[in-house]
Amino acid sequence: MCTACDFQGFDFYGIRTDHNIDNTATLLQEWVNKSGSLYHRVDIDVQNEPQAFDWENGPSDWPDERYLHVITLRQRALEEARFQWADYLLAVDVDNFLENPRVLLDLMTQEKTVIAPMLVSTKMYSNFWGGTNQKGYYRRTEQYVHILKRNFTGVFEVPMVHSTYLINLRHKISVQLSYNPLPGFTGDIDDMMTFAFSAKKAGIPFHVTNRNYYGSLLIPLSAKKPLEYEKEQMLHLRLEAMVDNAGLPLSKHVSVPARQQSKLGFDEIYMINLKRRPERRLRMVAALKDLGIAFKIVDAVDGKALTDQDLEDLGVDMLPGYRDPYYERVLTRGEIGCFLSHYFIWQDVVRNNYKKILIFEDDVRFKESFRPKMEELLQEIAQKNLDWELLYIGRKIMERDYENYVDGFMHVVKPSYTYWTLSYMLTFDGAQKLLSQEPLGKMIPVDEYIPIMFDVHPENDWAHAFHPRDLKAYSVNPLLVEPTHYTGEEKYISDTETKDIWEYVLQREGTSDKAGFSKQQKDASDDPKSSKGRLDLMEQHEDDKHTGNKVWNDGQRMHGHGTMPSADDSLNGTHAVELTANKKLDSQDSSAESSNPDAERDRAASEDINTHTEL
Repeated sequence: MCTACDFQGFDFYGIRTDHNIDNTATLLQEWVNKSGSLYHRVDIDVQNEPQAFDWENGPSDWPDERYLHVITLRQRALEEARFQWADYLLAVDVDNFLENPRVLLDLMTQEKTVIAPMLVSTKMYSNFWGGTNQKGYYRRTEQYVHILKRNFTGVFEVPMVHSTYLINLRHKISVQLSYNPLPGFTGDIDDMMTFAFSAKKAGIPFHVTNRNYYGSLLIPLSAKKPLEYEKEQMLHLRLEAMVDNAGLPLSKHVSVPARQQSKLGFDEIYMINLKRRPERRLRMVAALKDLGIAFKIVDAVDGKALTDQDLEDLGVDMLPGYRDPYYERVLTRGEIGCFLSHYFIWQDVVRNNYKKILIFEDDVRFKESFRPKMEELLQEIAQKNLDWELLYIGRKIMERDYENYVDGFMHVVKPSYTYWTLSYMLTFDGAQKLLSQEPLGKMIPVDEYIPIMFDVHPENDWAHAFHPRDLKAYSVNPLLVEPTHYTGEEKYISDTETKDIWEYVLQREGTSDKAGFSKQQKDASDDPKSSKGRLDLMEQHEDDKHTGNKVWNDGQRMHGHGTMPSADDSLNGTHAVELTANKKLDSQDSSAESSNPDAERDRAASEDINTHTEL
């Protein structure tokens, strides 16, 4: 727990840590030794013993003894700030990460007595509540989701803020704030609840601002979860931060040994990247390094750079009669480049006599606990002797009703018709089968070709050009990666699904009029292939829930906070003090999820909800 008082140079910085079974104390002391000169005064108190509370069931358990201890520490910090005549007190829990250097300025500008910068997690958990029920427990509100998703931006009055918030000690009324339970408090002992009770009694409202992106936080673990789960959650938070933000780089003031890199038992792991997409390369290199995965970068074939002579030299020709089923068009150069990128890897597998390899495209987003789940998958298929040649790690499932788990397997299904080649495992025999068809001379998109080769493609006319179609294909379920961005989202880029038609093919077919192949195009967001919507994710979750299919055991539940005496009507909802409407609400928008492109991922991620937390 950290407290910073007086923004002007941080007159006082207090750090308290105790009951640790990891390396927290050592790292904190190293950080203070190297960065303490940045502050006027730093007060650090490290208690190495005891390592656990008497009645706890694990490091994530919260017995009353632990709550009372935290209440004592927070109250001391508040009293010390008042004693120092500090203007402000910024409370920050150790598992909260402030990433915006303007956060303090933004908070102070609002002139609120208690205000929190909205922090995000990998699920629906944040550092504020949107509402409470009559018993004082959290109540999910539509407004909460809109604030969290930043459909509205501004400053909002809310019934609860916690974990990271600023207290304006210039306001005289702030002297009534207390973490110690005040007379009349009848709820469970909990620093959040006692502080909120004192604020309510003093008539001090809580506020949260989401005007800007301020940072992130971890989701508290359930009582019996070991610290290894928090380690995986922290890794996932770092990986997610790399997708849309600057990431969570390691502080230069602490030294952490680099994670050992491994190929996870594969002969090679390939990461396909276009040279003209350096931002994707940097992210994937950093992500795979954090995951401890050794890999080889493959420079993708850039379809835009392919010349007619290149295509002729490679023997590339389109499958006669092929038309994209949605756009009614022939291959794009981007699709040709994508196919060739995978094709050359297949050749490399055979040339080097590799037994098995793993391929990543550069736009994958890793699911939580990716590496442990990947290792669990590899262990399962090895122990049960699965006879496989290709196994999807990420894909778009088109016909879920036709997919079933392989008998005796917890995480392997027989795939139906499938789009995308985000990530897949491949054996030597699988590569040979994909090459033996000489597909360059009858080319279709690679994610159409692979389903043909395991004989599930609905276009029989295309399938008949390839024989035999006996690729032994499987898929992990649930999937372990997904695209970083979907159609319609900011920063979505496609290097294959373009409108630049393969002029070379048109000329060879004796067609000079492009209009013959460019029928009226529909909105790309409706295309089941290029529309990278959340349907597959939502269906996956619903399928698991209703059919009893096995799912990964990765649900995160927050430890239980106590009840707070019922708030009055003004605190039973979330009220906007100032806001900018980024998305208009209407009577049909019954849930923020329905209007937000992140909806299905969030809905699936947040099914395991504690009854009184915003998770």
